[in-house]
Amino acid sequence: MDDDDLFDDTLLADPGAAGNPGAAQAVLRGPQVLEHVDGVDVLAEPARDGGRDAPGTAPAAGGGAAPPRGLRARIRASRFGSVAVLLVTALVIAGGVWVVDGRRTDAATASGTTVVTLPGTTTVPAPKVGTPAQDFTLTTTDGRTVSLEQFRGKPVWIVFGASWCAACQAEVPEIEAAYEKYAPKGLVVLGVNINEGQDAVRGYASRVGLTYRVGADDQSAIADAYRVSAIPAHFFVDPDGVLREVRQGGLSTDGASASVERVLAP
Repeated sequence: MDDDDLFDDTLLADPGAAGNPGAAQAVLRGPQVLEHVDGVDVLAEPARDGGRDAPGTAPAAGGGAAPPRGLRARIRASRFGSVAVLLVTALVIAGGVWVVDGRRTDAATASGTTVVTLPGTTTVPAPKVGTPAQDFTLTTTDGRTVSLEQFRGKPVWIVFGASWCAACQAEVPEIEAAYEKYAPKGLVVLGVNINEGQDAVRGYASRVGLTYRVGADDQSAIADAYRVSAIPAHFFVDPDGVLREVRQGGLSTDGASASVERVLAP
Protein backbone atom coordinates (compact mmCIF):
# COMPACT_ATOMS: atom_id res chain seq x y z
CA MET A 1 0.00 0.00 0.00
CA ASP A 2 1.42 3.38 -0.99
CA ASP A 3 1.10 6.70 0.90
CA ASP A 4 -1.83 7.84 -1.25
CA ASP A 5 -3.84 4.67 -0.48
CA LEU A 6 -3.20 5.07 3.24
CA PHE A 7 -4.20 8.72 3.07
CA ASP A 8 -7.33 7.83 1.05
CA ASP A 9 -8.44 5.14 3.52
CA THR A 10 -7.97 7.53 6.39
CA LEU A 11 -9.92 10.46 4.91
CA LEU A 12 -12.63 8.57 2.98
CA ALA A 13 -16.12 9.35 4.24
CA ASP A 14 -19.51 8.14 3.05
CA PRO A 15 -20.87 11.00 0.99
CA GLY A 16 -24.37 9.81 1.74
CA ALA A 17 -27.36 9.93 -0.54
CA ALA A 18 -28.97 13.10 -1.74
CA GLY A 19 -32.35 13.71 -0.23
CA ASN A 20 -31.80 11.42 2.76
CA PRO A 21 -32.48 13.55 5.87
CA GLY A 22 -29.62 13.44 8.38
CA ALA A 23 -27.18 11.88 5.93
CA ALA A 24 -23.86 13.56 5.19
CA GLN A 25 -24.06 15.63 2.02
CA ALA A 26 -20.93 16.40 -0.01
CA VAL A 27 -20.42 19.95 -1.25
CA LEU A 28 -17.71 20.71 -3.79
CA ARG A 29 -15.70 23.81 -2.82
CA GLY A 30 -12.89 24.49 -5.26
CA PRO A 31 -10.14 21.92 -4.82
CA GLN A 32 -11.59 20.50 -1.58
CA VAL A 33 -14.68 18.49 -0.68
CA LEU A 34 -16.29 19.29 2.66
CA GLU A 35 -18.97 17.27 4.36
CA HIS A 36 -21.34 19.00 6.72
CA VAL A 37 -22.01 16.67 9.59
CA ASP A 38 -24.02 18.10 12.47
CA GLY A 39 -22.78 21.58 11.61
CA VAL A 40 -19.08 20.56 11.46
CA ASP A 41 -16.95 20.72 8.28
CA VAL A 42 -15.15 17.45 7.59
CA LEU A 43 -12.62 17.00 4.78
CA ALA A 44 -13.73 14.11 2.58
CA GLU A 45 -12.30 12.28 -0.43
CA PRO A 46 -13.98 12.89 -3.80
CA ALA A 47 -15.72 9.86 -5.27
CA ARG A 48 -13.39 7.19 -6.57
CA ASP A 49 -13.76 4.58 -9.27
CA GLY A 50 -13.65 1.04 -8.01
CA GLY A 51 -11.85 1.94 -4.78
CA ARG A 52 -8.75 3.10 -6.66
CA ASP A 53 -7.70 6.56 -7.77
CA ALA A 54 -8.70 7.24 -11.33
CA PRO A 55 -6.32 9.93 -12.55
CA GLY A 56 -7.75 12.06 -15.31
CA THR A 57 -11.40 11.28 -14.47
CA ALA A 58 -13.49 14.28 -15.41
CA PRO A 59 -16.00 15.72 -12.96
CA ALA A 60 -19.47 14.31 -13.43
CA ALA A 61 -22.09 16.60 -14.90
CA GLY A 62 -24.18 18.45 -12.40
CA GLY A 63 -21.54 18.84 -9.67
CA GLY A 64 -20.12 15.32 -9.59
CA ALA A 65 -16.91 14.24 -7.86
CA ALA A 66 -13.67 16.17 -8.46
CA PRO A 67 -10.64 14.34 -9.92
CA PRO A 68 -8.64 12.62 -7.18
CA ARG A 69 -5.31 14.18 -6.25
CA GLY A 70 -2.08 12.82 -4.78
CA LEU A 71 -1.11 12.94 -1.13
CA ARG A 72 1.22 15.95 -1.48
CA ALA A 73 -1.35 17.97 -3.44
CA ARG A 74 -4.06 17.38 -0.83
CA ILE A 75 -1.67 18.38 1.98
CA ARG A 76 -0.75 21.59 0.19
CA ALA A 77 -4.43 22.42 -0.43
CA SER A 78 -5.39 21.73 3.16
CA ARG A 79 -5.17 24.63 5.60
CA PHE A 80 -3.69 22.18 8.10
CA GLY A 81 -1.05 21.24 5.54
CA SER A 82 -0.13 24.89 5.04
CA VAL A 83 0.38 25.32 8.76
CA ALA A 84 2.57 22.21 8.84
CA VAL A 85 4.70 23.52 5.96
CA LEU A 86 5.20 26.83 7.77
CA LEU A 87 6.21 25.05 10.97
CA VAL A 88 8.72 22.84 9.16
CA THR A 89 10.20 25.87 7.36
CA ALA A 90 10.58 27.71 10.67
CA LEU A 91 12.33 24.70 12.22
CA VAL A 92 14.74 24.43 9.29
CA ILE A 93 15.62 28.13 9.53
CA ALA A 94 16.07 27.91 13.30
CA GLY A 95 18.29 24.86 12.88
CA GLY A 96 20.45 26.66 10.34
CA VAL A 97 20.89 29.64 12.66
CA TRP A 98 21.83 27.30 15.51
CA VAL A 99 24.47 25.57 13.39
CA VAL A 100 26.02 28.85 12.25
CA ASP A 101 26.01 30.31 15.75
CA GLY A 102 27.41 27.07 17.14
CA ARG A 103 30.34 27.19 14.74
CA ARG A 104 30.98 30.81 15.64
CA THR A 105 30.94 29.98 19.33
CA ASP A 106 33.40 27.12 18.80
CA ALA A 107 35.83 29.46 16.99
CA ALA A 108 35.72 32.21 19.60
CA THR A 109 37.20 31.82 23.06
CA ALA A 110 36.09 33.49 26.27
CA SER A 111 38.89 36.08 25.91
CA GLY A 112 37.54 37.24 22.57
CA THR A 113 40.27 35.63 20.49
CA THR A 114 39.72 33.53 17.37
CA VAL A 115 41.13 30.00 17.34
CA VAL A 116 43.22 29.23 14.25
CA THR A 117 44.46 26.02 12.64
CA LEU A 118 48.13 25.98 11.65
CA PRO A 119 50.15 23.63 9.41
CA GLY A 120 52.02 22.11 12.35
CA THR A 121 55.09 21.42 10.21
CA THR A 122 57.60 23.79 11.84
CA THR A 123 60.85 22.30 13.09
CA VAL A 124 62.14 25.29 15.06
CA PRO A 125 61.94 25.35 18.86
CA ALA A 126 58.84 26.82 20.43
CA PRO A 127 59.27 30.45 21.56
CA LYS A 128 60.16 30.88 25.20
CA VAL A 129 60.22 34.08 27.21
CA GLY A 130 63.80 34.99 28.12
CA THR A 131 65.34 33.39 25.02
CA PRO A 132 66.13 34.88 21.58
CA ALA A 133 63.03 35.28 19.41
CA GLN A 134 62.91 33.16 16.25
CA ASP A 135 63.97 35.15 13.19
CA PHE A 136 61.64 35.33 10.20
CA THR A 137 61.14 37.33 7.00
CA LEU A 138 57.94 39.13 6.01
CA THR A 139 56.99 40.87 2.78
CA THR A 140 55.08 43.99 3.76
CA THR A 141 52.26 45.65 1.85
CA ASP A 142 54.67 48.16 0.30
CA GLY A 143 56.56 45.29 -1.37
CA ARG A 144 59.58 45.33 0.92
CA THR A 145 60.97 42.20 2.58
CA VAL A 146 61.98 42.68 6.19
CA SER A 147 63.34 40.35 8.86
CA LEU A 148 63.19 40.40 12.63
CA GLU A 149 66.97 40.28 12.80
CA GLN A 150 67.40 43.52 10.89
CA PHE A 151 65.69 45.42 13.72
CA ARG A 152 68.24 44.34 16.32
CA GLY A 153 68.83 47.33 18.61
CA LYS A 154 65.16 48.33 18.57
CA PRO A 155 62.16 47.04 20.52
CA VAL A 156 59.85 45.03 18.26
CA TRP A 157 56.18 44.31 18.76
CA ILE A 158 54.98 41.35 16.65
CA VAL A 159 51.23 41.27 16.16
CA PHE A 160 49.60 38.11 14.74
CA GLY A 161 46.12 38.86 13.41
CA ALA A 162 43.92 38.91 10.31
CA SER A 163 41.53 41.25 8.57
CA TRP A 164 38.73 38.64 8.95
CA CYS A 165 39.19 38.46 12.75
CA ALA A 166 36.74 40.73 14.62
CA ALA A 167 38.89 40.95 17.78
CA CYS A 168 41.92 41.85 15.64
CA GLN A 169 40.01 44.62 13.92
CA ALA A 170 38.82 45.98 17.27
CA GLU A 171 42.34 46.42 18.66
CA VAL A 172 43.87 48.07 15.57
CA PRO A 173 43.22 51.63 16.83
CA GLU A 174 45.05 50.81 20.07
CA ILE A 175 48.04 49.38 18.19
CA GLU A 176 48.12 52.35 15.83
CA ALA A 177 47.96 54.81 18.75
CA ALA A 178 50.78 53.02 20.62
CA TYR A 179 52.92 52.93 17.49
CA GLU A 180 52.50 56.66 16.88
CA LYS A 181 53.41 57.32 20.51
CA TYR A 182 56.49 55.10 20.71
CA ALA A 183 57.84 55.14 17.15
CA PRO A 184 59.97 58.20 17.99
CA LYS A 185 61.59 56.05 20.68
CA GLY A 186 62.47 53.35 18.16
CA LEU A 187 59.47 50.98 18.45
CA VAL A 188 58.93 48.71 15.45
CA VAL A 189 55.53 47.06 14.95
CA LEU A 190 55.32 44.07 12.61
CA GLY A 191 51.79 43.01 11.76
CA VAL A 192 51.68 39.38 10.58
CA ASN A 193 48.28 38.60 9.03
CA ILE A 194 47.72 34.87 8.75
CA ASN A 195 45.61 32.77 6.39
CA GLU A 196 45.04 35.50 3.80
CA GLY A 197 46.78 36.83 0.74
CA GLN A 198 48.82 39.99 0.25
CA ASP A 199 46.10 41.73 -1.77
CA ALA A 200 43.57 41.29 1.04
CA VAL A 201 46.06 42.60 3.62
CA ARG A 202 47.03 45.56 1.43
CA GLY A 203 43.39 46.50 0.89
CA TYR A 204 42.63 46.24 4.59
CA ALA A 205 45.67 48.30 5.62
CA SER A 206 44.66 50.99 3.17
CA ARG A 207 41.04 51.10 4.33
CA VAL A 208 41.85 51.44 8.03
CA GLY A 209 44.89 53.66 7.54
CA LEU A 210 47.64 51.52 9.10
CA THR A 211 51.03 53.21 9.30
CA TYR A 212 53.04 50.38 10.86
CA ARG A 213 54.50 47.52 8.83
CA VAL A 214 52.11 44.68 8.00
CA GLY A 215 52.26 41.75 5.61
CA ALA A 216 50.61 38.44 4.73
CA ASP A 217 51.57 35.10 6.24
CA ASP A 218 49.34 33.32 3.74
CA GLN A 219 50.60 29.81 4.59
CA SER A 220 50.75 30.59 8.33
CA ALA A 221 54.41 29.53 8.39
CA ILE A 222 55.50 32.35 10.71
CA ALA A 223 52.54 31.78 13.01
CA ASP A 224 53.39 28.09 13.02
CA ALA A 225 56.96 28.80 14.12
CA TYR A 226 55.65 30.97 16.95
CA ARG A 227 53.06 28.33 17.94
CA VAL A 228 50.16 30.76 17.63
CA SER A 229 46.92 29.02 18.58
CA ALA A 230 44.55 31.99 18.56
CA ILE A 231 44.55 35.57 17.31
CA PRO A 232 45.19 38.31 18.10
CA ALA A 233 48.51 37.31 19.68
CA HIS A 234 51.33 39.64 20.73
CA PHE A 235 55.06 39.00 21.12
CA PHE A 236 57.30 41.71 22.57
CA VAL A 237 61.01 41.51 21.73
CA ASP A 238 63.63 43.73 23.38
CA PRO A 239 66.46 45.53 21.53
CA ASP A 240 68.75 42.54 22.15
CA GLY A 241 66.37 40.26 20.25
CA VAL A 242 65.15 38.48 23.41
CA LEU A 243 61.48 37.62 23.75
CA ARG A 244 60.26 39.39 26.90
CA GLU A 245 56.50 38.95 26.88
CA VAL A 246 53.72 37.03 25.15
CA ARG A 247 50.14 38.21 25.36
CA GLN A 248 47.03 36.73 23.77
CA GLY A 249 43.82 38.61 23.08
CA GLY A 250 43.05 42.23 22.35
CA LEU A 251 45.06 44.90 24.14
CA SER A 252 43.75 48.15 25.59
CA THR A 253 45.67 51.39 25.23
CA ASP A 254 47.04 51.08 28.76
CA GLY A 255 47.93 47.42 28.34
CA ALA A 256 49.75 48.05 25.08
CA SER A 257 51.69 50.97 26.57
CA ALA A 258 52.74 48.93 29.60
CA SER A 259 54.08 46.09 27.44
CA VAL A 260 55.95 48.44 25.13
CA GLU A 261 57.52 50.28 28.07
CA ARG A 262 58.98 47.00 29.34
CA VAL A 263 60.88 46.35 26.11
CA LEU A 264 62.08 49.89 25.43
CA ALA A 265 65.80 50.44 25.61
CA PRO A 266 66.89 51.84 29.02
